[in-house]
Amino acid sequence: MVTASGRREVYVLPPVAQSAQGNDWQFFDALPVPMLKIGRTGDIQMANRIARDLLAHRAPLGTHLSDLVEGLGRPVSDWLADATRGHGLNRTEVVRAILPPKDVFLQITLGRIEDDGETALVAVLNDATELKTLEAQFVQSQKMQAIGQLAGGVAHDFNNLLTAISGHCDLLLLRHEEADPEYADLIQIHQNATRAASLVGQLLAISRKQQLRLES
Repeated sequence: MVTASGRREVYVLPPVAQSAQGNDWQFFDALPVPMLKIGRTGDIQMANRIARDLLAHRAPLGTHLSDLVEGLGRPVSDWLADATRGHGLNRTEVVRAILPPKDVFLQITLGRIEDDGETALVAVLNDATELKTLEAQFVQSQKMQAIGQLAGGVAHDFNNLLTAISGHCDLLLLRHEEADPEYADLIQIHQNATRAASLVGQLLAISRKQQLRLES
């Protein structure tokens, strides 16, 4: 099989006609790679130990794969039907395991085999839970970056308004004496505009990813 990363993997399977009580089944069950044999109708015919652990099902034989995993993009039954017809083989699909108490995501790659004239599928499973977690974190970081860029643009425009307010307030202060009743109100406007400009400056520094240096 060819994995999603382009690496070619070869798995040696026991003859499917052997009984589950034989040595061949013991070999299949001991494989370090999670593997399933799936019939053309989607029912699981063979499942080794590590695959059963991933699916959180001790006896999945005879169970339809769609009862154990759900597709993230399209129904599992449609995906299996395409693979049975020879479409989309060796292409990885990401699904979520239904039975585990915590979210478990799996990458499944299908190959097609012929068993006594009947078409069957061999599925190779990989635990993709950590990959999906990192993907979600990356998407969240992109959202935060977009929010930071938006905040930076708004802060830049707001800073221009505060500059105009402060400038006009300075002109009014020049026209009033300290004894004027409006002088104290103008001082308050000027001080508040200065505080607001300081906060806007911090927003601009964060959105531009500037390193802040705190000073007493």
